[in-house]
Amino acid sequence: MKNNLQPRYNDGKYKKMEYFLKGFRAPLFKLLNFNSKYKFQCPICNYRGPFMRKNNRPFAKCPKCGELERTRLASLVLESIYSDQKASKTDVLHISPENSLRKKFQKNYKSYISADLHRKDVDRQFDVQNIPFSDESFDLVFASHVLEYPEDDRKAMSEIRRILRNDGIAILPVPLIHKKTKDNIERNPINRMMHEPGLDFFDRYKDFFSSVKIYDPESFDPKFNLHEHETLNLLPVCKV
Repeated sequence: MKNNLQPRYNDGKYKKMEYFLKGFRAPLFKLLNFNSKYKFQCPICNYRGPFMRKNNRPFAKCPKCGELERTRLASLVLESIYSDQKASKTDVLHISPENSLRKKFQKNYKSYISADLHRKDVDRQFDVQNIPFSDESFDLVFASHVLEYPEDDRKAMSEIRRILRNDGIAILPVPLIHKKTKDNIERNPINRMMHEPGLDFFDRYKDFFSSVKIYDPESFDPKFNLHEHETLNLLPVCKV
C-alpha cells in the first residue's frame, strides 16, 4: 500500500510550462490592481507595479517572473559581486536552480551546470553529500534552501568547499525558522528538513570557509521589497 505520508518531491516535470504561463500573468494582475498604493520594482525582470501575495507574505512575489524576496536579494548580491568581466571567467554550479538565476548564469557566466537530487529539469542529479566533480572544479556554487535537507549538513558543506577553487565563492542561504538551529534525528515529515536553521546555522560555514559575509534587505533599495514577512531574509556569501 502506498504511504501517503511519504514526502513528495518536485521533479521539475511541469516547470517549463509554469514559466511560460507566468509571462501572461503580469499585465492582467497589474490592471486588476492598478489602484494599489504598494508598488515595487523587480531587479530580476525589471517589472514595476504591485506584487503578489505568497501564503502569509503580502507583496512577496513578482507577478512577471514569479520570483520571491530571497531570489531578488540573491540577484542583487550577484550583481554587486560579479562584474560582466568577472562573470565571463566564472564556472558555476547551481543546485536546486531558480529559473531567473539559471537564465542569468547561462547568459553571462563562463560555464553553467544545474543540479538537484530529485528534479529532472537539470543537467545533473546527485546528493550534495557526495558531489560527483573533482576538486577545484568551480568558481561559484549557488545553493539556496538546500543545506537544511541532507542528513549530514557538514559533509555537504565540506563537499561544496572541496569543489571550489582557491578564490571561489559559495552562496548558501537557508530558511531561518528558529532562534537556534534544531537538528532532527529523523526527517521532519511536514517540511522534510533534517536541520531547522536558526541564525547560528551560519556559524557552521566558518569551519569550511575563510570568511562569511551576510547580506540583508537593508543592503539595497527598499523599492525591491526584499523583506520576508515575519522571517529574516539573509544571504550568506562564503569565501574560500
